[in-house]
Amino acid sequence: MEQRKLNDQANSLVDLAKTQNIMYDLVSDLNERGEDMEKRIALLETKLETLLSNLQALPGLISQVISQQHRDFLEVQLQPYDKHSHERSQSVSRRRSSSTAPPTSSESS
Repeated sequence: MEQRKLNDQANSLVDLAKTQNIMYDLVSDLNERGEDMEKRIALLETKLETLLSNLQALPGLISQVISQQHRDFLEVQLQPYDKHSHERSQSVSRRRSSSTAPPTSSESS
């Protein structure tokens, strides 16, 4: 009977040691996963900070692009007027230069 009790206690100790090893493995695995999770969270924080800074810069960039597109649009729209006004200024300067020239026979009569 005593031998049987000793065997049961020995088996219990073996089971306890196995359970302790299993628990140690589980705790180690949880620690590794926790460290991996912390790294991933840190990476996500970095990405979020970058995203936030890019989002904060976005209104200024949009404003610059809209302003540039507006300037480009106006430049294209004003090109025919500039060409037309350039032709008018040339005809006005021709008229001015002809008015300072001595009168021709057709102008004097």
